[in-house]
Amino acid sequence: MENSSLKNYGVGVTEKVLRQLIGDVLRRRAPDKQEVLTIMDLRPLSIVERELIREALAAEFVESGLREDDEPNEYGLLVQAAIDWLGHR
Repeated sequence: MENSSLKNYGVGVTEKVLRQLIGDVLRRRAPDKQEVLTIMDLRPLSIVERELIREALAAEFVESGLREDDEPNEYGLLVQAAIDWLGHR
């Protein structure tokens, strides 16, 4: 199922891709919070849970998602898509 926020980021950006990205980022940046991935499948996330994921994604974006001119690189666009997608869940 593709929601309208995913269409802005091009072909291949699906819910599955964004979930995998979120999982990868949480494993690296917040390994003790990986249970949020399971919770996503069972019920809507709380504001606190969403913020936890957003913080990890924001740190990933700043560290790995920007070109030298501070514009998003391809990975940064994908991280932005994940942040946007969380806002629509």
